[in-house]
Amino acid sequence: MTPAKKQEIITDRRHYLKDAKKIVLKLGTKVLLSHHNDLEKKRINKLVKDIAHYRQKGFQFCIVTSGAVGFGMQQLGLKTRPTDLKKIQACASIGQSILMEKWNKVFEKNDIPIGQILLTYDIIENRQRFLYARDCIRSLFDYNTIPVVNENDSVAVDELKFGDNDNLSALTANLIDADLLVLFTDTDGLFDKNPHHNPDAQRISFIEKIDDSLFKLIDDRQNNFSLGGMTSKLKAAQNSTQAGSAVIITDGFHPDLQSLLNGDDIGTFFRPENRYRKKRKRWIFFNNKIKGKIFIDPGAEDALVNHNKSLLPGGILGTEKNFSEGSIVGIFNTEKKMIGKGITYFSNTDIEKVKGKKTDMMQEILGKKFYTEIINRDNLIIL
Repeated sequence: MTPAKKQEIITDRRHYLKDAKKIVLKLGTKVLLSHHNDLEKKRINKLVKDIAHYRQKGFQFCIVTSGAVGFGMQQLGLKTRPTDLKKIQACASIGQSILMEKWNKVFEKNDIPIGQILLTYDIIENRQRFLYARDCIRSLFDYNTIPVVNENDSVAVDELKFGDNDNLSALTANLIDADLLVLFTDTDGLFDKNPHHNPDAQRISFIEKIDDSLFKLIDDRQNNFSLGGMTSKLKAAQNSTQAGSAVIITDGFHPDLQSLLNGDDIGTFFRPENRYRKKRKRWIFFNNKIKGKIFIDPGAEDALVNHNKSLLPGGILGTEKNFSEGSIVGIFNTEKKMIGKGITYFSNTDIEKVKGKKTDMMQEILGKKFYTEIINRDNLIIL
């Protein structure tokens, strides 16, 4: 990289970071275990001191942490992560208190209180619960406390799990309207080859937009303690940037928060797109588990995608799965590709009754006054 190009990258980073005051820091199992197995704990203490320094300047931090299962495995002397859900939950139950105790010890040295937030996926499926979680985190900020967020692995079953804490960190960034999400991992960013196996691998410093070509660069390797890899981090970065948060993937074994926030050329910086500005649309975007499907004709697809219209009954071909009014559903074209999703005003049963009909016939068919749209434009996103 030429000196001129390097300076251009630093300038771009500093442009996006100059107003980044609300920050989510995600530390995974491998990173945490490496720090907490270090008797001197100098590196994790340095990170906490940096957090304390920036808090005095008005910055707000939220930490997303994994490690409960890993610490539980250590406590039980297990070398391999269990595959049975009940045993994973037991490890999480044992390790959760150890995890929070370790976080509390490193923060209390700097007189910083922390608050534990345990989440399961149903908080994003229910708009009211989502807002309650947001209000709780905001209240912790009001008390000058750092929220420490983790998935509630001791009770989560498959349908309530986020999948990994990279996904959880992207949701948390959305939950608090973060300016920046920092994903600490075992490499200093995204490389054109796997740096663990290719000494000539080159780090990618700045990414304007995440596309399929970036995912092809990744050669993930799972281990016995953690689930996430670079693929999950790149997906989290993609979701966060589309929701308006900048993202940095960087080395968590030697975290350097001051250099990151100064805009220095370390790690990989992902430019925010700010695609979904309205908070309700960001909530819909992050709600991945749709309750059902609505299939539409080409005319309705054109109206939604190209003309910013609401979904009306006339363009609907049919539905799939049972869902109630107020559910988030996927919108599919004739090629069965999901082109959008949104909050439906009607159940699948009522939609089947009015599909293909004009809006002025809806009241007569359904027997009472309803909305004239199936999904209003304000409750709909195009993917």
